[in-house]
Amino acid sequence: MGTALEINLIRRIAMGDTLRRRANDCPGNTALVEFIDGQRVTLNYAELNQRVNRATQGLRARGIKQGDRVAILGTNTSQFIIALMACFKGGFVAVPINYVQNPSDVEYNIEHSGAVAIFADEALQPLVAQVIASIDRDFVLVGLLGAGSESFAAFNDLLAGQPDAEIDDIIIEDDDMAQIMYTSGTTARPKGVMLSHKNLYLATLNTVISIGARKDAITNAAVLPAFHITAELFALVTLHCGAKVVLQNGFKPQSMLALIESEQIQFAILLPLMWKAMLACPDLDKHNYSSLKLGMYGMAPMDAPTLEKLKEVFGCVFITGSGQTEITGVATIMDEAWVSVKEGNIWGDGSIASDQAVMDDNGNFLPTGEVGEVVWRTPQAMLGYYRNEEATAEAQAFGWHHSGDLGYLDEDNQFCFVDRKKDIVKSGGENVSSVKVERSVLACPGVANVGVIGLPHEHWGEAVTAVVTHEPGVDLDEQTIIDHCKTELGGFETPKKVIILDELPMTATGKVKKHVLRAEYVDMFAS
Repeated sequence: MGTALEINLIRRIAMGDTLRRRANDCPGNTALVEFIDGQRVTLNYAELNQRVNRATQGLRARGIKQGDRVAILGTNTSQFIIALMACFKGGFVAVPINYVQNPSDVEYNIEHSGAVAIFADEALQPLVAQVIASIDRDFVLVGLLGAGSESFAAFNDLLAGQPDAEIDDIIIEDDDMAQIMYTSGTTARPKGVMLSHKNLYLATLNTVISIGARKDAITNAAVLPAFHITAELFALVTLHCGAKVVLQNGFKPQSMLALIESEQIQFAILLPLMWKAMLACPDLDKHNYSSLKLGMYGMAPMDAPTLEKLKEVFGCVFITGSGQTEITGVATIMDEAWVSVKEGNIWGDGSIASDQAVMDDNGNFLPTGEVGEVVWRTPQAMLGYYRNEEATAEAQAFGWHHSGDLGYLDEDNQFCFVDRKKDIVKSGGENVSSVKVERSVLACPGVANVGVIGLPHEHWGEAVTAVVTHEPGVDLDEQTIIDHCKTELGGFETPKKVIILDELPMTATGKVKKHVLRAEYVDMFAS
């Protein structure tokens, strides 16, 4: 009979163990690639695993214990990945923080989570110093990028002198919390989504299966910010497979095109506006994209002409899907078989690990074709919202996770997205899908991005309003856009007004801040 520790090590699901496994079976494979001052820098799996072990021991040496919260504020760097994986190995609870939020929300994330240690890039350390000044507890402060300071220990100093051997005296249970990730709050404070080791572990495996990836065959360009569930999940998927993560900070269309060729990128998940920006690059025909096997888009609609052009240029399959932080990333994926068959904003069937259904407000399942809220039941579903039992109960009503997304299941059981509940425009007694209108507007030549909102109107209740940006060098005309929409939309769906801006207010993850637009133009139709 083995000891309790031995038994636990046999059966446990711990995210840190995935890295140990890859360090054992493919130690020389390149794990991370980043570009520092123009120089290409790499870490293989053996090196990455050793640094994670040393970072874990370094945190323990500074008094951080299993279960303690560790906030991480940083860009897409190897240090960010090492800090995250050190939390997973040490049984610390990672708290990746969206540092482009307003300072009060950053402060709330740190205070509310109970974080006692903070990693931060050098450029973000003044922000951290500002927000923790009003929090009454001591912190262990460690720099990510940079040489350290009087307050922040240098990252290399955290690792210095620590052993790089495996750590076997930490017992992690499957449902132990691995991280708290805060959702962006528009009308209220952000909610802290509690995700377990099991949530993350099964989500990585589910995603590998659902996108048809093979071990060592998913070289991934990590462009979206790592503090977001989508970017984090696909980085973990790649590391789970022993493949290469190419870390990028910010998105530049021309650089991305060159990167696909130089790093032999096999998979990329980008926002629709990013894919569209690459198509507009003058260097589009100057690179070889044959390595790219799968392109994925999400978080916003993709118009049909752009999707067809992407398939033509990159010569690979393009898919979409959906999920959210509360469901550990991906809950539904549009299977390749339906990509060329289905039209409209189709998200697909539930992924391998997810039941998917449509439900009304009373918990009744709705038949094919009837609009309701998409709900999921899956082992990827969050433990709950940290210190928010009321919101947890609401999200988990009737034993299913409630997404807040409206749509219906078609005859092939594919989920057809209509809109977010909060973004439906109620105009003239009709419910108008802002996403459907956005797809039409995006198909109008010269439109780069759009956010469709409902604004108060004396006659219509809410007037459908499109706020757009233009492609470089293009002069957009309001009437041209409205006339284009009239050919594709019903009269009640066609925008009553088009506002043309140079820039839209965006979240760090590429979503239009519609609440900002509603507040800015609330009096647009005032008499």
